[in-house]
Amino acid sequence: MLEQIQSDDSTNHTLPGQAYLCLHGHFYQPPRENPFTNQIPKEPAATPFANFNEKITSECYTPNAEAGNFDALNFDLGPTLAAWLEQAHPEVLNRIIEADHQHVARYGVGNAMAQAYNHTILPLATTRDKLTQIAWGLSDFRHRYGREATGMWLAETAVDLETLDVLAQHGITYTVLAPWQAASPIDPSEPYRVRLFNGRSITVFFYNAPLSGGVSFDWNTTSNADLFAANYLPDQLQESKREAGEPQLILIATDGELYGHHRPWRDKFLSHLINIGAPIYGFEICTLERYMQLYPATREVELRLPSAWSCNHGIARWDGGCDCTEGDSSWKGALRLALNNLARRGDLLFEEYASKLLTDPWAARDAYLPVRNGWEPVESFWARFGKEQLADEFLAQHTLQLLEAQYYQQYSFTSCGFFFEDLDRIEPRNDIAFARRAISLYWQALGADLQVDFLRELRSAKSWRTLLTGADMYRQLPTVAAGLLPPVAEK
Repeated sequence: MLEQIQSDDSTNHTLPGQAYLCLHGHFYQPPRENPFTNQIPKEPAATPFANFNEKITSECYTPNAEAGNFDALNFDLGPTLAAWLEQAHPEVLNRIIEADHQHVARYGVGNAMAQAYNHTILPLATTRDKLTQIAWGLSDFRHRYGREATGMWLAETAVDLETLDVLAQHGITYTVLAPWQAASPIDPSEPYRVRLFNGRSITVFFYNAPLSGGVSFDWNTTSNADLFAANYLPDQLQESKREAGEPQLILIATDGELYGHHRPWRDKFLSHLINIGAPIYGFEICTLERYMQLYPATREVELRLPSAWSCNHGIARWDGGCDCTEGDSSWKGALRLALNNLARRGDLLFEEYASKLLTDPWAARDAYLPVRNGWEPVESFWARFGKEQLADEFLAQHTLQLLEAQYYQQYSFTSCGFFFEDLDRIEPRNDIAFARRAISLYWQALGADLQVDFLRELRSAKSWRTLLTGADMYRQLPTVAAGLLPPVAEK
């Protein structure tokens, strides 16, 4: 148990000016399911739990939900994690969603943000894929929270101007970035407005880098909630603003799994900071949309584009590779090229054949998630996007298979596959597995073999540790029933 300073709750160390603290938790797990069985394989490293989703739920999601921490947090909950929680631990998911409902009831705005659906690095995505990722993320949010999202968390806070503009076109009013993503010095204690196209704009909040980094990586920073509130927080306030009585926001943004999983007992730290430490030392807990309503952005900022919060080279970490990770990162460019080429070939097939039954295949793809997940009757989907040939059940079945191929094609770009140092890890292997599922669906729907070219291109992606290629890893994936994949050519 963490040692805590015994504080007199009646004492309030009031600070000059208005000091607000926002704690943002980015709660996300990549999809771990075998895409052919929808089951998570047993993960021995998570013992005594069956897999890491179960382990992290026990250590983080459940204790934070039960403690009421989500009531005060600003947070985003990844759609792939929410879908798993819905099946495995619905009581935890419901408590998280209820936190947003209570925040709306109390303040008129929520404290949950949406997330682009597959944790894709959106600046590396095509325009069409940006639209789909954002549309699916908003659809998932709408279904779960029962309201429209106004904020969206971007994977790795990776951003370009087109991404922000698509957000604005979909009604998103704010997002979160790292301070070094600004093109010029900024004051992270206030929000800024970014000009977009055709008169549109979006508000960006820049998180406090010293405290976000300290909370994430320095064990001692979060050893005592009262010391944190008494010493660390005041040091980040600007004296000039304090004397002028101007509001200041300290935004601490971290992975949500920090609180209990990455850092044991930090769920207790979080509870004490929210309920006792911060208020006693004069800080009001506040969420982003609430702060934006109280104090709208008054200044504009230009951004470094493209950029992200965990790469010093723009977005090279998820593209051609860079020295943000150890070893030879050239495998990243080769893997991305193989996935991009597979997606390009799949898109051509999808557009050609799905257009036989769909009036607008790409609009139908953007609207596919609710019908896929059973939130919308398939009849309603066909009424909106189908042509008169709908009576052709054979064609309708194959069109749905093509939409499902597009679904898994999106999964293959999950950012975790490119984040780490080597190809021979579970994360790239999962991206390749999702690509294989898309290949299977194109094969079943059309008899089109996209596997041979993909395997050939995967040979150029090589692990610098084990020397396995992407093609080797593809062949090591679990076997599937005969006929679900094209015949595998010899090496």
